[in-house]
Amino acid sequence: MAFNITNTLNAITSHISSSGYVNDVQVGEPVSVPDANDRIFAAVWMTSATVAEVTLSNTIELHVSNVRLYKRAAFGQGDDSGDVERELAIAVSQISSNLIGEYDLGESIRNIDVAGQYGGGLTATWAYVQIGQTVFRTVDLVVPLIVDDSATQAA
Repeated sequence: MAFNITNTLNAITSHISSSGYVNDVQVGEPVSVPDANDRIFAAVWMTSATVAEVTLSNTIELHVSNVRLYKRAAFGQGDDSGDVERELAIAVSQISSNLIGEYDLGESIRNIDVAGQYGGGLTATWAYVQIGQTVFRTVDLVVPLIVDDSATQAA
């Protein structure tokens, strides 16, 4: 079974990029400190692709992407960690609302699996990540997408 992951990855990256809530978006996890370390930065990657159902004529798949939002953590010295938390909370709320409101994101994406019909639903998990010498406050948005007919079967 071969999946067309590129369409899904492009659709979610494009949507996050055009949301206006992040300064920059990249595909894959950053290995160096993002240039936008005082603003919100996003990285998008795929976590899984599975066939959820097979009909006589097509496949229905579950593609799960991770959208990680990064904001330089505030640890004193005049920085207000509450501002970082609020800014990320607003971004998560708005991006999640936009994703749910957009629903299908175009391409072959049927819909965002918000409630987890085929697995886990849309979730947000907060953490800290260090890149180089810089600590970031992060939020991982796990975005499950139901996709029609991207898998091809080979004999």
